[in-house]
Amino acid sequence: MNQELKAYMDIRLKANQFINYIGLELVDIDKNCATMQLKIQEHHMQHTGFTHGGVLATLCDVCTGIAAYTVVDTEKNVLTVDLKVSFVNPSTAPMVKATGQVIKAGQNLIFCEAEVWDVFANGDEKLVATCVSIMAAVDVRPKQQ
Repeated sequence: MNQELKAYMDIRLKANQFINYIGLELVDIDKNCATMQLKIQEHHMQHTGFTHGGVLATLCDVCTGIAAYTVVDTEKNVLTVDLKVSFVNPSTAPMVKATGQVIKAGQNLIFCEAEVWDVFANGDEKLVATCVSIMAAVDVRPKQQ
């Protein structure tokens, strides 16, 4: 793990109310990649007891976005331009983790991919979703509080 990147992203993530509300946790980060996890709670589930697809899509979006942050200047922000999520299995585990990686970083656009895995109590894992995303490096400043 890159401790400098982790400290930088921890500060940025602390200010992100939505990510904190959902409960996403950054567990590993290095140049071109990031890993996040989420302990599934009842409010993350849809009506039949599976983890809601919107939660998994959010995990894809955030994880690839954080990976993109590792390849842009610190004065830039990263915004999602395009996100395609493919659900390959229903998510039933008490925890999910995602690993996002940068595939190609241009001057303004960053092409990324991610996988989301169910993590079961016994340590077994099952692929539940994949995604491809395009992130934009922008000069937009966050709203001041």
